[in-house]
Amino acid sequence: MKYENWQQWAKRPDQAERTLVDRALGNLPVMESTKQLVKLVSQVYQPNMKILDVGCNVGHYLRSLRSKFPDLDYTGVDAYEHYIEKARIIFKDDKYAYFEKKDIFKPLYQKNPFDIVFCCNVLFHFPDFRIPVKNLLASTKKVCFIRLMLSEFTSIVKLVYEDKYDEEGNPLDYRYYNTWNKEYFIDYVKSLDWHVQLIPDEFDPTVIQKEFETIKTKKFDMGTKIIDGKQVIENIVANYMWAKITPI
Repeated sequence: MKYENWQQWAKRPDQAERTLVDRALGNLPVMESTKQLVKLVSQVYQPNMKILDVGCNVGHYLRSLRSKFPDLDYTGVDAYEHYIEKARIIFKDDKYAYFEKKDIFKPLYQKNPFDIVFCCNVLFHFPDFRIPVKNLLASTKKVCFIRLMLSEFTSIVKLVYEDKYDEEGNPLDYRYYNTWNKEYFIDYVKSLDWHVQLIPDEFDPTVIQKEFETIKTKKFDMGTKIIDGKQVIENIVANYMWAKITPI
């Protein structure tokens, strides 16, 4: 896939790590989304199931999954070798973990699908979710969990890093934070012959706000804060939801 301006990770891979290396090492508390992921996986996991983490970054979700399932068969993939190399170092002693560079916009493991697939906090950074979702489901046997932003309307948002634009006013350096119309998302998944259950995002607002004030303090970290009980990233209301997708 060609790395366009929207793929800011190709330009600044260490920025997208943010706090994730420390979380993978156990030096920072578990994220609220990770707590819910472990809960959701626990509801469907059976011994000997294989799990695929798409957009794994440095493998930070694995630490929490491992505390619950010591011998869980885990594979993490990410489009950027920078993260895969770090994940391999962090989890070098984990004999049940495997990391590989793969692009979600290309076929993943359609010939050898995984029992459980999850993709968290990834899709809203893309200009479109359809090809990634199709590739995720093609690699899923039993259930796929996706955490993304859904609401009543679609909002295509470009969060600009630097005020530089082309002649038509398009930003040259930015990051997507897209919210999709939930009915549009559901209809697309159903068109692929899968069932969708939307699950509300669970979080402790005091934990998120404390982290925003004490940990996520760097410029462009774009950490999540709480305003009137809602999760907010810069000037964007983050309508996080979980999609639990299963075969019809």
